[in-house]
Amino acid sequence: MSGDALTGAEIEAYLGRLWQRAVTVEGLARIPGGASRETYRFDAHDGEKTHRLILRREPAKGLIDTESETEFRAYQSAAGVVPVPHAVVLERDGAELGRPFFIMERIEGGEVAGSFARDPFGTHCQTLGEDFFGALGRLAAHDPTGSPLAQHAPAPAPDQCWRVALDYWEGVIDEDALSPQPIAKAAIRWLRANPPPPAQRVAIVHGDYRSGNVMHDGAGKMLAMFDWEMAHLGDPLEDLGWALDPIWDHFAPGMSCGMLPRDEAIAAWERTSGLTAEPAAMRWWSLFASVKGIAIWISAFREFVDGGRQDPVLAVSGWYTARRQDAIIAAQLGGRHYDPVPVMPSSDLAQVLIGAGIAAAGAGEKMGAVDAFAGSTLTVAALLALLGAQEAEKAAAWRMADIRDMRRLLGEDAPITHEGEMLDALDGIWGTLATALIAQHDEVAEADGDEAPFLDFYRESAARRELAWPL
Repeated sequence: MSGDALTGAEIEAYLGRLWQRAVTVEGLARIPGGASRETYRFDAHDGEKTHRLILRREPAKGLIDTESETEFRAYQSAAGVVPVPHAVVLERDGAELGRPFFIMERIEGGEVAGSFARDPFGTHCQTLGEDFFGALGRLAAHDPTGSPLAQHAPAPAPDQCWRVALDYWEGVIDEDALSPQPIAKAAIRWLRANPPPPAQRVAIVHGDYRSGNVMHDGAGKMLAMFDWEMAHLGDPLEDLGWALDPIWDHFAPGMSCGMLPRDEAIAAWERTSGLTAEPAAMRWWSLFASVKGIAIWISAFREFVDGGRQDPVLAVSGWYTARRQDAIIAAQLGGRHYDPVPVMPSSDLAQVLIGAGIAAAGAGEKMGAVDAFAGSTLTVAALLALLGAQEAEKAAAWRMADIRDMRRLLGEDAPITHEGEMLDALDGIWGTLATALIAQHDEVAEADGDEAPFLDFYRESAARRELAWPL
């Protein structure tokens, strides 16, 4: 039975039994990134050939409800449609490795951009964008009937794709949220009241199609699409909406995945899919993508706070990314473009935290030359210190401003709360008022009343809470 750390001996035992010959594993190393799977690279020598492989193992506790078999069947089903590595073998019960896993071939010589890197594709962004969104269009055009994924996962009816997707992610929010989510609830309220047209085609949906999951050659060519753990059958506009979300713009407003302007990305997708990204449908799937995003970041933070998986990546997702996603949702609800406004802090405490973050980032860079996973972990911990510098300056201020505005909106219906100035007391007051605000917005929306004051508050609240990316 495998413990927390995967060893070469365990892999040798498994592959030796599978291939019926002695196997030697070399260069085993955990790859940084990814919150739903442990990912390792290694070379396996069988006496005749060297196999360059990637192993994806389920963690002791998963971030979202996915399984290795879904991802494995998706790789099999996408082969020949979208560039993906060859899927080698799946083990549902974990065998010698203790937990379910699968192995795929490793693609060498490519680059993968960090999700929040600035200008990651340089002068090749246009060429790569055409390839990237064109490949997504081919996936939308592909008939999944009889594919391994179709045999493994149910196919919703065309007019139910939106409902199945929204029900699932609303359930994640309800189960994992540590505090009330008035902005997400307002978006869900609108999505249910304004359903999109039926899917033009039920297709394979990658589920996380974005720039951080694509390997490219550095010259504009897409080499592989990774991380299919959320793959399913549904409306292909779900993937398009996700790829177009401003959360992935690499801080270049209007540039989808940091590659193409939104209209050019949609046009590239339409050319290869044979489908139409009708504006009303895209408004629905774009807002849904942001709700799905906030659900994932909420789930990440729940995992971090509960202590089962204290990976700093989860903390960044549930803190910085969730706040940025809230701002994106609030802008969409108000019919506006997302326009980030946060600035870096200057207080003494902030400067101390900034200094600690910079020192840790430097140490992480040096450590990364020896151990990529440990180096990346230390660098993300440094990022938390840099984000903490901003929160240290405005933590009480944004809470008190939100509390003041919610009491104004609720009027006589505002619940009586205990007073306090410490952050835990302010969080309690904020949560009580936010719960009441969600209920009041429900009533106003049901009566076709004026929702503008609520939407204005959501936008102002999100702007107060948002953090600037410090790297």
